[in-house]
Amino acid sequence: MEFKKTLACLHIGARLKAFLTDLFLIYTPILYFTTYVILGSAQAFRENQLAILSCVCVYGVINALFISKSGQTPGLRYTGLMVLDQQGQPMGLGRACVRFVLWLVVASTLIGFFTPFFSKDKRFLHDVLCQTQVKRVLES
Repeated sequence: MEFKKTLACLHIGARLKAFLTDLFLIYTPILYFTTYVILGSAQAFRENQLAILSCVCVYGVINALFISKSGQTPGLRYTGLMVLDQQGQPMGLGRACVRFVLWLVVASTLIGFFTPFFSKDKRFLHDVLCQTQVKRVLES
């Protein structure tokens, strides 16, 4: 029962849907532009680690801009979720960038994905470290 309650608090389905939406709306065009307009071919992209890192950084900055401006990326808006600080306000750009970098670390190591199951506030590690929360918002 506790496991299901934790999953409900995390909005797992909505977060996954938001993530996939953002990948297709934001990250895929960045990858396409870099691969075919800047580098000219998929082979050149695969061989250029700096281009791959640059795409991730550009995506991170765009993501952070959305989060800092309104608390929502297009995917979060679509799913009705919002990232807020502890006072219920959208966070600043610097903190949003740090949250993205921490999310990359958490996602690549999988360590931080288990913290909601062992903490009372039911948040992922990157949200705990950045003192943020993901809440469902009402559509008007």
